[in-house]
Amino acid sequence: MFFDSHCHLTSDELAADFEGVLQRAQAAQVTGFMNIGDTLQSSRVACRQCETATSLGFDSWASVGIHPQRALEWNDESLQQLRELANHPRARAIGEIGLDFVYDEKHPLYPGAPRSVQETVLREQLQLAVELNLPVVLHNREADEDLPRVIADFPNLRGVFHCFGSPLEVAKRVLDLGFYLGFTGLVTFKNAQSVRDVARFCPLDRLLIETDAPYLAPVPFRGKTNEPSYLPHVAQTIAELHNKTIEEIGEITTQNAKRLFGI
Repeated sequence: MFFDSHCHLTSDELAADFEGVLQRAQAAQVTGFMNIGDTLQSSRVACRQCETATSLGFDSWASVGIHPQRALEWNDESLQQLRELANHPRARAIGEIGLDFVYDEKHPLYPGAPRSVQETVLREQLQLAVELNLPVVLHNREADEDLPRVIADFPNLRGVFHCFGSPLEVAKRVLDLGFYLGFTGLVTFKNAQSVRDVARFCPLDRLLIETDAPYLAPVPFRGKTNEPSYLPHVAQTIAELHNKTIEEIGEITTQNAKRLFGI
């Protein structure tokens, strides 16, 4: 059995074939998932989708949050709306939140929120997570110095740095802060030896596997729309790195996800 700790079933590509996505996941023994919200609207939809999936026998849960690329959408009402969403019976985390210093105000084609705005929005959501005693799902893009710095200001926080692709030195710092590392199809890419090195270094009790569907499909599906049924390909690579069976990795990472998300 496998637990997909990060997928976006609200995305257009997957929502259009929601029942098919679930059927293929079940056939691949992916029986649980964390459905990630990244706007207020997608967070609402993620919770509703989890209600449906749960009725079909899935161990399905949602995270609610506002992504750093959408930080300019934050307003005076956002925090209260997010607090209400976090009280949904299927909500178990605040996320996807974080810092994205690629898509900031300096991006030549797709300018996003200024870094200062991203950090302000992140801190408000982190404070909410502490208040509600919920873990966080963190997005980190080109913010290897700043995101751990911000997280360190919240000593009671727990969570996962999802889609981990940073250097080993950053991984050590994140692990020292008590966080989990989430590994995607990146770990299967031929040119991603550094990601495999970090995955091999990561203690098994801090390791999560995820698809980040519909993005980052693993080999041999690279370049195609990703979905939870592809998760065993990530698990197989992790198993090889740790000299475990794929079944052992499935069990270990499922229990890790349940522990982190209070399932």
